Amino acid sequence: MEKYKTIMNTLSKFLKSKLEIHNISKFDRLGKQKAWRARIVNKKGAAILVNYFDHFPLFSSKYLNYQDWRKVYDILIVKKEHIGKNKLDTYNVVKSIKDGMNKKCFLFNWDHLNNFYKL
Repeated sequence: MEKYKTIMNTLSKFLKSKLEIHNISKFDRLGKQKAWRARIVNKKGAAILVNYFDHFPLFSSKYLNYQDWRKVYDILIVKKEHIGKNKLDTYNVVKSIKDGMNKKCFLFNWDHLNNFYKL
């Protein structure tokens, strides 16, 4: 853990995020494993993350997760659709997007890789 502390501190400062040690659910012979986590806690950090991943996209299924996260970012932060009369509709849209992410994702579309190096 300590050998990654410097780079994780740098990343955390870049993203204006909160750095913490997190117990992940993957077990090894010693029990739960620890990992660093830089958690975005404000709009400024989220905007930095969006700018970064829009310019330097991910290769794996994490790209698809980012695209879903980006949709929610646009809904909540950019368009502020959670404010006003349609709060429940917005909640349902966000929940639907979240319910299709990570381990719950069953639809994989890799079309973005066709033009990956032409960005």
